[in-house]
Amino acid sequence: MARPDKQDSVVFDLVEENGPDGVGDGPGTPVPPPDRPSLLVRLSRVPRRTWLLVAAGVTVVAVTVAAVDLVRDDRREDLMRTSPVGVASLAARPTETWTVPFDTLAEQVQGMPTEQQVVTMGRLLVVPPAKAQRPWSAPSPDRGEPVLPGFEDVVAIDPERGEVVWRVPLGERATCGPTGYDASTSTEALVCVHGADDAREVLTIAPDGSTRARSADLAPGEQVFPGPDGLVARTSRTGEPARAVQCDPAVGCSPEALTTGRDLLVVAEDARTGTARWRAVVEFDPMNSMNCQAAVEPGDWPAVGSAVDTDVVAVRAGAETVVVDGCGVSATLSVSGTRLDLAADADGSVPAWVTELGPARFALEGEGPGTTVVDEAGETLQTLDGSVRVGPTSPDAPDDLWFVTTRTDGSGFEAQREDGSVAWSERYGWSVLLAGRDVVVVDRGSSVVGRDRSTGRELWTWGRDDLTGLTRYRTLTDGEALALAHLSRDGGGEGRLVTLDLDTGRQLWEMPMTGPVVAVGGRLVELTREGLRGLG
Repeated sequence: MARPDKQDSVVFDLVEENGPDGVGDGPGTPVPPPDRPSLLVRLSRVPRRTWLLVAAGVTVVAVTVAAVDLVRDDRREDLMRTSPVGVASLAARPTETWTVPFDTLAEQVQGMPTEQQVVTMGRLLVVPPAKAQRPWSAPSPDRGEPVLPGFEDVVAIDPERGEVVWRVPLGERATCGPTGYDASTSTEALVCVHGADDAREVLTIAPDGSTRARSADLAPGEQVFPGPDGLVARTSRTGEPARAVQCDPAVGCSPEALTTGRDLLVVAEDARTGTARWRAVVEFDPMNSMNCQAAVEPGDWPAVGSAVDTDVVAVRAGAETVVVDGCGVSATLSVSGTRLDLAADADGSVPAWVTELGPARFALEGEGPGTTVVDEAGETLQTLDGSVRVGPTSPDAPDDLWFVTTRTDGSGFEAQREDGSVAWSERYGWSVLLAGRDVVVVDRGSSVVGRDRSTGRELWTWGRDDLTGLTRYRTLTDGEALALAHLSRDGGGEGRLVTLDLDTGRQLWEMPMTGPVVAVGGRLVELTREGLRGLG
């Protein structure tokens, strides 16, 4: 067909010969003049059956695409339910669906957030009793140890319906582990140690609330602490006692430095049976005697600093670590007994700071500028030139980048690939709020920035002046949106939960909050001073 003149409009007329409605050649059909090519495109006859088949095909494709989207959404929601930062959906502003009040309430303590130590067991949120909670703030000299709000027992709650599934009572001086402050710790066995000094008991709690108890059988000088992976850590000092320390609150302690002291024996036992799993000796390291303050009763608080215990020791249960801290002794061990803090040092004598990165991965930062990533056995997996920035990771995000800073002021970082090459750099950011599938969200203090995960290109910026005085406390996601929890820096007042679209940074909704929000089984749960509140 000849090319029509640019000034002429092009008309496409679909003509069906002997069509079902009698439309075709006949009276009234325009006939072009013989000296000009026709601009009407004539199509051969298409039967009605063909049109019906085409329409049916289009319908099938549309339905198939919709079904695929539904399957994809279901898979995404299932994936989010497995993550401590994952929410099934953040598309709409949630409302209160249930409340579970605490057994014990407490007055507002300035500077102390409402945070509770919690752990997940299956899809249950498990909260140890208030007497087993460790306060964030130190006791006030004139008020003693603050009374924390909470439950009287270990309580397991279904985050979907808000039902108390089971309760397990504990005795005096209770402590439980492993636990954490953001519901990121999950366990198949919660271990609690409780009871009087001469009758300490080890209690193991299963996800269904069933328990098994046994006597701690403590010898003189022994202590026992709950640990991860269903173990307890039994500690005792070995060797000759350290030199006595004399202290005067006005002038300090003598000797000021402890150059000799007793080593610490750590024995990891199966919490249920008492069977020893491994042993480790933590050698005494010289330290200032003022760092060996003994635990005192609240009423004796003004005298603290005059009481020194050269054998004082405490053990904390991480998700996958046993952390020892005491007078002249410090160590971080894996659940299999490896000294992780010494794994990166060639001589095994200079301890490193250990950060848990996730299942069987640990970042070791020593005196040098770099970071060594090791596994549970202490074997090196990765060496990085700088300090690792650890932030929440969406469960659908690839494991292809490390966020590393080499600046001494703590600002800025590089997104490094596995081979050490730099994918992109962030100059102003202080932390990674979320490492998502396609977007990395960066906290720049006064603003939040979304950057393309592959290229680092800035996609959007968000910030609000009316949130001054609040700190970004926690980040949650459903894979498509980002929820930023803002809480007051002094632990009081009202905060805000603000949700942004991950692709555009557009604010979707916000709501008031008075306490931290955690994700359990894809559900939002707020921990307030009065109790727990389900949001859905």
